Amino acid sequence: MPKITTQEYFTINDIPDTTFRELGCDQIFYFSKLFLASFEEANSTIDYRYLVFRSKEQPIAIAILQRVRVSLEGAPSNLPYYQKLAKSVQCYLSNKKTHILVCGNVFLSGEYGIWVKQGIDRRRIYDMLSRKLKKLQKLTKSSVCFLKDFNAAQDTAASVVEKQHFQSFAVEPNMHVHVTRKDFEEYKSSLKSKYRIKVNKADSSSNALVQNSLTANEIRTHKEKLKSLYLDVAEKALFNTAFIDIETYALLKERFPENVIISTYSKKDEIVGFSTAFLHNEQLSAHYVGLDYTTNKTDAIYPRMLNDYIRLGLLLGVKDINLGRTASEIKSTLGATPEHLRCYIKHRRTVANMFFKPFIRQIKMTEYKQHNPFKI
Repeated sequence: MPKITTQEYFTINDIPDTTFRELGCDQIFYFSKLFLASFEEANSTIDYRYLVFRSKEQPIAIAILQRVRVSLEGAPSNLPYYQKLAKSVQCYLSNKKTHILVCGNVFLSGEYGIWVKQGIDRRRIYDMLSRKLKKLQKLTKSSVCFLKDFNAAQDTAASVVEKQHFQSFAVEPNMHVHVTRKDFEEYKSSLKSKYRIKVNKADSSSNALVQNSLTANEIRTHKEKLKSLYLDVAEKALFNTAFIDIETYALLKERFPENVIISTYSKKDEIVGFSTAFLHNEQLSAHYVGLDYTTNKTDAIYPRMLNDYIRLGLLLGVKDINLGRTASEIKSTLGATPEHLRCYIKHRRTVANMFFKPFIRQIKMTEYKQHNPFKI
Protein backbone atom coordinates (compact mmCIF):
# COMPACT_ATOMS: atom_id res chain seq x y z
CA MET A 1 0.00 0.00 0.00
CA PRO A 2 1.57 3.33 -1.06
CA LYS A 3 2.69 5.61 1.75
CA ILE A 4 0.60 8.74 2.36
CA THR A 5 2.21 11.92 3.62
CA THR A 6 0.73 15.22 4.76
CA GLN A 7 1.90 18.77 4.20
CA GLU A 8 0.65 21.64 6.32
CA TYR A 9 -0.11 25.14 5.03
CA PHE A 10 -1.03 28.22 7.06
CA THR A 11 -2.66 30.17 4.24
CA ILE A 12 -4.59 29.05 1.20
CA ASN A 13 -2.42 31.26 -1.01
CA ASP A 14 0.60 29.03 -0.38
CA ILE A 15 -1.10 26.01 -1.90
CA PRO A 16 -0.34 25.81 -5.66
CA ASP A 17 -3.29 26.16 -8.03
CA THR A 18 -2.20 22.89 -9.63
CA THR A 19 -2.97 21.08 -6.36
CA PHE A 20 -6.67 21.94 -6.65
CA ARG A 21 -6.73 20.91 -10.30
CA GLU A 22 -5.06 17.59 -9.54
CA LEU A 23 -7.50 16.96 -6.69
CA GLY A 24 -10.41 17.65 -9.04
CA CYS A 25 -11.95 20.31 -6.78
CA ASP A 26 -10.85 23.48 -8.57
CA GLN A 27 -14.33 23.79 -10.07
CA ILE A 28 -16.16 22.61 -6.94
CA PHE A 29 -17.56 25.81 -5.46
CA TYR A 30 -17.12 24.98 -1.77
CA PHE A 31 -13.60 23.60 -2.17
CA SER A 32 -12.22 25.97 -4.79
CA LYS A 33 -9.22 28.08 -3.86
CA LEU A 34 -11.04 31.39 -4.37
CA PHE A 35 -13.97 30.32 -2.21
CA LEU A 36 -11.71 29.30 0.67
CA ALA A 37 -9.58 32.41 0.22
CA SER A 38 -12.64 34.63 0.61
CA PHE A 39 -13.37 33.27 4.08
CA GLU A 40 -9.72 33.45 5.09
CA GLU A 41 -9.25 37.04 3.88
CA ALA A 42 -12.42 38.42 5.48
CA ASN A 43 -12.38 36.56 8.81
CA SER A 44 -8.94 37.27 10.22
CA THR A 45 -9.75 36.34 13.83
CA ILE A 46 -9.68 32.66 12.85
CA ASP A 47 -6.44 30.69 12.57
CA TYR A 48 -6.43 28.67 9.35
CA ARG A 49 -4.56 25.49 8.49
CA TYR A 50 -4.78 23.26 5.45
CA LEU A 51 -3.54 19.68 5.25
CA VAL A 52 -2.72 18.28 1.83
CA PHE A 53 -2.45 14.48 1.68
CA ARG A 54 -0.12 13.04 -0.96
CA SER A 55 0.62 9.59 -2.32
CA LYS A 56 3.57 9.09 -4.67
CA GLU A 57 3.96 12.89 -4.53
CA GLN A 58 0.48 13.39 -6.00
CA PRO A 59 -2.24 15.19 -3.97
CA ILE A 60 -5.12 12.90 -3.04
CA ALA A 61 -7.01 14.88 -0.36
CA ILE A 62 -7.20 18.24 1.38
CA ALA A 63 -8.53 19.03 4.86
CA ILE A 64 -9.64 22.52 5.93
CA LEU A 65 -8.94 23.32 9.57
CA GLN A 66 -10.02 26.38 11.54
CA ARG A 67 -9.00 27.25 15.08
CA VAL A 68 -11.48 29.54 16.76
CA ARG A 69 -11.60 31.12 20.17
CA VAL A 70 -14.86 30.56 21.98
CA SER A 71 -16.16 32.30 25.05
CA LEU A 72 -18.49 30.22 27.19
CA GLU A 73 -19.25 33.00 29.64
CA GLY A 74 -22.98 33.39 30.07
CA ALA A 75 -23.79 30.43 27.85
CA PRO A 76 -27.19 29.14 28.99
CA SER A 77 -28.22 25.53 29.33
CA ASN A 78 -30.82 25.51 26.54
CA LEU A 79 -28.34 25.46 23.67
CA PRO A 80 -28.69 23.23 20.60
CA TYR A 81 -26.49 20.18 19.85
CA TYR A 82 -22.73 20.89 20.04
CA GLN A 83 -23.29 24.24 21.79
CA LYS A 84 -25.02 22.27 24.53
CA LEU A 85 -22.05 19.94 24.62
CA ALA A 86 -19.67 22.87 25.02
CA LYS A 87 -21.69 24.09 27.98
CA SER A 88 -21.78 20.61 29.48
CA VAL A 89 -18.01 20.26 29.54
CA GLN A 90 -17.38 23.83 30.63
CA CYS A 91 -16.37 22.61 34.09
CA TYR A 92 -13.50 20.68 32.52
CA LEU A 93 -12.00 23.71 30.89
CA SER A 94 -9.38 25.76 32.66
CA ASN A 95 -11.31 28.99 32.24
CA LYS A 96 -14.30 30.56 30.50
CA LYS A 97 -12.50 30.93 27.20
CA THR A 98 -11.12 28.13 25.09
CA HIS A 99 -9.96 27.28 21.58
CA ILE A 100 -11.67 24.77 19.35
CA LEU A 101 -9.88 23.12 16.43
CA VAL A 102 -12.46 22.43 13.73
CA CYS A 103 -12.12 20.25 10.67
CA GLY A 104 -14.69 21.93 8.49
CA ASN A 105 -15.95 25.40 7.78
CA VAL A 106 -17.58 26.94 10.87
CA PHE A 107 -19.66 29.13 8.55
CA LEU A 108 -21.19 26.25 6.58
CA SER A 109 -23.52 23.39 7.45
CA GLY A 110 -22.40 20.17 5.82
CA GLU A 111 -19.27 18.15 5.09
CA TYR A 112 -17.01 20.92 3.91
CA GLY A 113 -13.96 19.97 5.96
CA ILE A 114 -12.27 17.49 3.66
CA TRP A 115 -12.14 16.75 -0.03
CA VAL A 116 -10.95 13.31 -1.12
CA LYS A 117 -10.01 12.64 -4.72
CA GLN A 118 -12.22 10.17 -6.52
CA GLY A 119 -11.01 6.60 -6.21
CA ILE A 120 -9.12 7.16 -2.95
CA ASP A 121 -9.96 5.16 0.17
CA ARG A 122 -11.79 7.74 2.31
CA ARG A 123 -11.56 5.61 5.43
CA ARG A 124 -7.78 5.58 5.24
CA ILE A 125 -7.70 9.35 4.80
CA TYR A 126 -9.95 9.91 7.83
CA ASP A 127 -7.80 7.57 9.89
CA MET A 128 -4.70 9.59 9.04
CA LEU A 129 -6.57 12.84 9.62
CA SER A 130 -7.67 11.80 13.12
CA ARG A 131 -4.07 10.96 14.07
CA LYS A 132 -2.84 14.27 12.71
CA LEU A 133 -5.58 16.19 14.52
CA LYS A 134 -4.59 14.64 17.85
CA LYS A 135 -1.06 16.00 17.39
CA LEU A 136 -2.26 19.40 16.22
CA GLN A 137 -4.70 19.64 19.12
CA LYS A 138 -1.80 19.37 21.57
CA LEU A 139 0.48 21.60 19.50
CA THR A 140 -2.11 24.39 19.20
CA LYS A 141 -3.37 23.89 22.78
CA SER A 142 -6.94 23.56 21.51
CA SER A 143 -9.16 22.19 24.28
CA VAL A 144 -11.64 20.62 21.90
CA CYS A 145 -11.21 19.10 18.44
CA PHE A 146 -14.33 18.94 16.31
CA LEU A 147 -15.08 17.16 13.00
CA LYS A 148 -18.36 18.43 11.70
CA ASP A 149 -21.38 17.42 9.70
CA PHE A 150 -21.33 14.00 8.06
CA ASN A 151 -24.45 12.55 6.48
CA ALA A 152 -25.22 8.82 6.59
CA ALA A 153 -23.18 7.96 3.50
CA GLN A 154 -20.14 9.98 4.57
CA ASP A 155 -20.32 8.77 8.16
CA THR A 156 -19.50 5.21 7.11
CA ALA A 157 -15.93 6.32 6.40
CA ALA A 158 -15.71 9.05 9.04
CA SER A 159 -16.54 6.70 11.92
CA VAL A 160 -12.97 5.37 11.77
CA VAL A 161 -11.91 8.42 13.83
CA GLU A 162 -13.45 6.75 16.87
CA LYS A 163 -10.26 4.65 17.04
CA GLN A 164 -8.51 7.86 18.12
CA HIS A 165 -11.11 8.46 20.85
CA PHE A 166 -13.29 10.87 18.92
CA GLN A 167 -16.90 10.48 20.00
CA SER A 168 -19.90 10.91 17.76
CA PHE A 169 -23.23 12.58 18.32
CA ALA A 170 -26.18 13.59 16.17
CA VAL A 171 -26.79 17.24 15.32
CA GLU A 172 -29.72 19.17 13.95
CA PRO A 173 -30.43 18.23 10.34
CA ASN A 174 -30.21 20.23 7.18
CA MET A 175 -33.72 20.65 5.78
CA HIS A 176 -34.06 19.93 2.05
CA VAL A 177 -36.85 20.56 -0.41
CA HIS A 178 -36.56 18.18 -3.36
CA VAL A 179 -37.82 20.07 -6.39
CA THR A 180 -40.36 18.35 -8.64
CA ARG A 181 -42.52 21.33 -9.66
CA LYS A 182 -42.05 23.72 -12.55
CA ASP A 183 -42.94 27.02 -10.90
CA PHE A 184 -44.23 28.54 -7.68
CA GLU A 185 -47.89 28.37 -8.66
CA GLU A 186 -47.60 24.65 -9.42
CA TYR A 187 -45.74 24.22 -6.15
CA LYS A 188 -48.52 25.94 -4.22
CA SER A 189 -51.22 23.92 -5.96
CA SER A 190 -49.47 20.72 -4.80
CA LEU A 191 -49.85 21.75 -1.15
CA LYS A 192 -52.70 20.75 1.11
CA SER A 193 -55.08 23.60 1.79
CA LYS A 194 -53.87 24.64 5.26
CA TYR A 195 -50.23 24.75 4.13
CA ARG A 196 -51.10 26.70 0.99
CA ILE A 197 -52.90 29.21 3.22
CA LYS A 198 -49.69 29.61 5.29
CA VAL A 199 -47.63 30.27 2.17
CA ASN A 200 -50.12 32.82 0.86
CA LYS A 201 -50.36 34.50 4.26
CA ALA A 202 -46.56 34.93 4.39
CA ASP A 203 -46.68 36.66 1.01
CA SER A 204 -49.67 38.86 1.79
CA SER A 205 -48.32 39.88 5.20
CA SER A 206 -45.03 40.92 3.62
CA ASN A 207 -46.39 42.71 0.56
CA ALA A 208 -45.03 46.03 1.86
CA LEU A 209 -41.49 44.70 1.59
CA VAL A 210 -39.37 45.47 -1.46
CA GLN A 211 -36.80 42.86 -2.42
CA ASN A 212 -33.53 43.79 -4.17
CA SER A 213 -30.46 41.80 -5.18
CA LEU A 214 -27.10 43.30 -4.21
CA THR A 215 -23.84 43.62 -6.12
CA ALA A 216 -20.47 43.39 -4.36
CA ASN A 217 -20.23 47.19 -4.19
CA GLU A 218 -23.74 47.46 -2.76
CA ILE A 219 -22.89 44.88 -0.11
CA ARG A 220 -20.02 47.10 1.01
CA THR A 221 -22.21 50.21 0.86
CA HIS A 222 -24.75 48.62 3.23
CA LYS A 223 -22.18 46.64 5.21
CA GLU A 224 -22.92 48.17 8.62
CA LYS A 225 -26.66 47.74 8.26
CA LEU A 226 -26.27 44.15 7.09
CA LYS A 227 -23.92 43.44 9.98
CA SER A 228 -26.41 44.85 12.48
CA LEU A 229 -29.27 42.74 11.11
CA TYR A 230 -27.10 39.62 11.00
CA LEU A 231 -25.97 40.07 14.60
CA ASP A 232 -29.59 40.51 15.69
CA VAL A 233 -30.16 36.94 14.49
CA ALA A 234 -26.79 35.40 15.34
CA GLU A 235 -26.73 36.69 18.90
CA LYS A 236 -30.07 35.05 19.63
CA ALA A 237 -28.22 31.74 19.36
CA LEU A 238 -26.49 32.91 22.56
CA PHE A 239 -23.36 30.88 21.75
CA ASN A 240 -21.46 31.01 18.49
CA THR A 241 -18.12 29.62 17.39
CA ALA A 242 -17.61 32.66 15.15
CA PHE A 243 -19.47 35.56 13.55
CA ILE A 244 -19.04 35.94 9.81
CA ASP A 245 -17.69 39.24 8.48
CA ILE A 246 -20.00 40.72 5.84
CA GLU A 247 -16.94 41.41 3.68
CA THR A 248 -16.96 37.65 3.03
CA TYR A 249 -20.07 38.07 0.90
CA ALA A 250 -18.62 41.02 -1.00
CA LEU A 251 -15.54 38.97 -1.92
CA LEU A 252 -17.63 35.95 -2.87
CA LYS A 253 -19.97 38.06 -4.98
CA GLU A 254 -17.02 39.56 -6.84
CA ARG A 255 -15.47 36.18 -7.49
CA PHE A 256 -18.61 34.09 -8.02
CA PRO A 257 -21.27 36.51 -9.30
CA GLU A 258 -23.52 33.71 -10.59
CA ASN A 259 -23.15 31.47 -7.55
CA VAL A 260 -23.71 33.97 -4.75
CA ILE A 261 -27.13 35.57 -4.28
CA ILE A 262 -27.75 38.25 -1.67
CA SER A 263 -31.14 39.94 -1.37
CA THR A 264 -32.33 42.74 0.87
CA TYR A 265 -35.86 43.38 2.10
CA SER A 266 -36.77 47.03 2.58
CA LYS A 267 -39.75 48.85 4.03
CA LYS A 268 -40.14 52.54 3.31
CA ASP A 269 -36.60 52.58 1.87
CA GLU A 270 -35.09 51.11 5.04
CA ILE A 271 -33.42 47.69 4.91
CA VAL A 272 -35.14 45.47 7.47
CA GLY A 273 -33.77 42.09 6.40
CA PHE A 274 -31.48 40.23 4.06
CA SER A 275 -30.97 36.68 2.88
CA THR A 276 -28.01 34.90 1.31
CA ALA A 277 -27.75 31.77 -0.82
CA PHE A 278 -25.19 29.75 -2.73
CA LEU A 279 -25.89 28.07 -6.05
CA HIS A 280 -23.84 25.05 -7.06
CA ASN A 281 -24.35 21.77 -8.89
CA GLU A 282 -28.14 22.11 -9.23
CA GLN A 283 -28.53 22.89 -5.54
CA LEU A 284 -29.55 26.17 -3.94
CA SER A 285 -28.33 26.43 -0.35
CA ALA A 286 -29.64 29.04 2.06
CA HIS A 287 -26.90 30.69 4.10
CA TYR A 288 -27.09 33.36 6.80
CA VAL A 289 -29.99 35.77 7.12
CA GLY A 290 -30.46 38.99 9.03
CA LEU A 291 -33.67 40.66 10.07
CA ASP A 292 -35.27 43.28 12.24
CA TYR A 293 -37.40 41.32 14.70
CA THR A 294 -39.85 44.14 15.31
CA THR A 295 -40.64 44.39 11.61
CA ASN A 296 -40.67 40.61 11.37
CA LYS A 297 -43.64 40.50 13.73
CA THR A 298 -45.73 42.80 11.54
CA ASP A 299 -44.40 42.02 8.06
CA ALA A 300 -43.42 38.34 8.22
CA ILE A 301 -39.89 38.85 6.89
CA TYR A 302 -38.61 35.37 7.68
CA PRO A 303 -41.60 33.42 6.29
CA ARG A 304 -41.31 35.56 3.16
CA MET A 305 -37.61 34.69 2.90
CA LEU A 306 -38.43 31.00 3.04
CA ASN A 307 -41.05 31.43 0.30
CA ASP A 308 -38.51 33.32 -1.78
CA TYR A 309 -35.92 30.55 -1.39
CA ILE A 310 -38.49 28.18 -2.89
CA ARG A 311 -39.30 30.67 -5.67
CA LEU A 312 -35.64 31.20 -6.47
CA GLY A 313 -34.86 27.49 -6.57
CA LEU A 314 -37.76 26.87 -8.94
CA LEU A 315 -36.76 29.81 -11.12
CA LEU A 316 -33.17 28.56 -11.33
CA GLY A 317 -34.29 25.03 -12.11
CA VAL A 318 -32.37 23.35 -9.30
CA LYS A 319 -33.10 19.83 -8.12
CA ASP A 320 -32.62 20.52 -4.42
CA ILE A 321 -33.13 23.48 -2.09
CA ASN A 322 -31.18 23.24 1.16
CA LEU A 323 -32.89 25.49 3.69
CA GLY A 324 -30.24 24.74 6.31
CA ARG A 325 -30.59 24.16 10.03
CA THR A 326 -32.82 25.74 12.68
CA ALA A 327 -36.57 26.39 12.45
CA SER A 328 -36.96 22.81 11.19
CA GLU A 329 -40.70 22.64 11.78
CA ILE A 330 -41.63 25.75 9.80
CA LYS A 331 -39.36 24.53 6.99
CA SER A 332 -41.10 21.17 7.00
CA THR A 333 -44.44 22.96 6.40
CA LEU A 334 -42.92 24.01 3.06
CA GLY A 335 -42.07 20.41 2.19
CA ALA A 336 -38.54 20.21 3.57
CA THR A 337 -37.30 16.87 4.85
CA PRO A 338 -34.30 16.27 7.13
CA GLU A 339 -30.81 15.22 6.13
CA HIS A 340 -29.50 13.74 9.36
CA LEU A 341 -25.93 14.62 10.31
CA ARG A 342 -23.33 13.45 12.80
CA CYS A 343 -20.26 15.13 14.28
CA TYR A 344 -17.18 13.89 16.13
CA ILE A 345 -15.53 15.55 19.09
CA LYS A 346 -12.55 14.98 21.38
CA HIS A 347 -11.18 16.84 24.37
CA ARG A 348 -7.42 17.32 24.63
CA ARG A 349 -7.35 16.04 28.19
CA THR A 350 -7.77 12.31 28.51
CA VAL A 351 -9.78 12.47 31.74
CA ALA A 352 -12.12 15.14 30.41
CA ASN A 353 -12.59 13.12 27.22
CA MET A 354 -13.70 10.14 29.32
CA PHE A 355 -16.46 12.29 30.81
CA PHE A 356 -17.69 13.25 27.35
CA LYS A 357 -19.57 10.00 26.80
CA PRO A 358 -22.31 10.42 29.42
CA PHE A 359 -22.80 14.05 28.38
CA ILE A 360 -22.97 13.15 24.71
CA ARG A 361 -25.58 10.49 25.41
CA GLN A 362 -27.75 13.14 27.04
CA ILE A 363 -27.60 15.50 24.10
CA LYS A 364 -30.82 15.48 22.17
CA MET A 365 -31.68 17.42 19.07
CA THR A 366 -34.38 20.04 19.28
CA GLU A 367 -37.63 18.17 18.87
CA TYR A 368 -40.04 19.33 16.20
CA LYS A 369 -43.04 18.05 14.31
CA GLN A 370 -42.25 16.90 10.79
CA HIS A 371 -45.11 18.01 8.53
CA ASN A 372 -46.13 16.44 5.24
CA PRO A 373 -47.70 19.39 3.39
CA PHE A 374 -48.08 17.84 -0.04
CA LYS A 375 -51.23 16.24 -1.36
CA ILE A 376 -51.08 12.49 -1.85
